[in-house]
Amino acid sequence: MSRLLLLTPLVLAACQVGTMQPGAPRMDQAGTCFLYVQEEGGGTYSVVSGVGDGTPQPKAMVKRGLSATEADAVWAKERKIMNINPECLAIVATDRSEARPAPKS
Repeated sequence: MSRLLLLTPLVLAACQVGTMQPGAPRMDQAGTCFLYVQEEGGGTYSVVSGVGDGTPQPKAMVKRGLSATEADAVWAKERKIMNINPECLAIVATDRSEARPAPKS
């Protein structure tokens, strides 16, 4: 019985190593939920969120024209949803402190 108890951690570790995927999750991977903030200029922000579908540019929901406080609140709400969403096999999320400029339309 004591031998079984000694082997249990090794077996569990082997199972975990076998299920790990190489590299960090990316937005273009199917099942990866993504969430990021873009700076629109003039003190306004956009919050972009979606689920990767395996294409280079997956469809996303964009909320535009938000103040810093509104962007932070939307980001926090979406991030909490991602934690319980069964579609989210992995999560890539960056908040307003890492905001990138919004693309020019």
